[in-house]
Amino acid sequence: MKKIFLFLLAIAGIFYTSCKKTDRNDTEDGPGEVYGKWKLTETMFDPGDGSGRYKKVTGDAKYLTIEKSADKAGNFKGDAVPDIYAFRILDSVRMEVFSNTYKMPLTYRYKVSAKSLLLNPPCIEGCGYRFVRE
Repeated sequence: MKKIFLFLLAIAGIFYTSCKKTDRNDTEDGPGEVYGKWKLTETMFDPGDGSGRYKKVTGDAKYLTIEKSADKAGNFKGDAVPDIYAFRILDSVRMEVFSNTYKMPLTYRYKVSAKSLLLNPPCIEGCGYRFVRE
């Protein structure tokens, strides 16, 4: 009887420890929630030879505020990426971004979690912006 009890206890322990624990911030902010205030931490601009790496931002802090305006659309505010002003989410990894420089919208790739945001503009060579949630 003791062996069966210990066996069942061991099985219950395995099931308990194998369950995924959710981060509290993932449930509050939503893992895919791009809206909010983001602080720019790193930028990357590759010169075309593959040597581009993310570099920490120095100087005054720069921010990007992403505001929701309509269904899957919104506005950008702040000084982190001053050229962009609006967007429309296309799917879980792409957004259409409207810029002061281009007449047609650009497709940015993005990756978001509860605490970080990665924006990749359409560059021939690699480029990108990394943010942390404020």
